[in-house]
Amino acid sequence: MAVTSEKAKMAHEKYLDSPDFQKMVSTRNSIVAILTVLTLITYFGFIFLMAYGKETLSAKISENITIGLPIGVAVIVISWILTFTYANWANKKYDHMVEDIKRKIGG
Repeated sequence: MAVTSEKAKMAHEKYLDSPDFQKMVSTRNSIVAILTVLTLITYFGFIFLMAYGKETLSAKISENITIGLPIGVAVIVISWILTFTYANWANKKYDHMVEDIKRKIGG
């Protein structure tokens, strides 16, 4: 068992030490950080607006609808767009990077 464990450890280190792998991880982390910051700005911006801009959110845009409703819907739509953006990027770019690394390293 020790031999198998050593082989697995060596293969694991080969992936981790690969410049392609490190570039892929760096790229993914950048994308994730950007999308996370955008999500947090969207959510906390809305919460901040609810806490400190009640008069703004309560402004009527029609007889029964305030501006808060479309802004709330926009928060949901933005979160969908950001999720779609990540999923689209992962399917088109990230998955191909993973396959290229596997092919190069022999995994």
